Amino acid sequence: TEELKEYFSQFGSVQRCQLPFNRDTGFHRRYCWIKFSTPEEVQNVLQKDPHILEGSKLALKQQIHRRHSQRRSQSE
Repeated sequence: TEELKEYFSQFGSVQRCQLPFNRDTGFHRRYCWIKFSTPEEVQNVLQKDPHILEGSKLALKQQIHRRHSQRRSQSE
């Protein structure tokens, strides 16, 4: 997690870096969430390609964050 946070901090202020692990295997699940302070920082990350960390190419996807009230109204 620290390596990911350090790598992505070159693009902006990393608020959160979450790397989920599989409890059964003990290995990470091959994806993570990085939260930046501003949308501009997200765009900085998405403009660079490829991203390579420790010899592995990272595939990035932007997640659009919806408010809780929007999610509830869409599911009803």
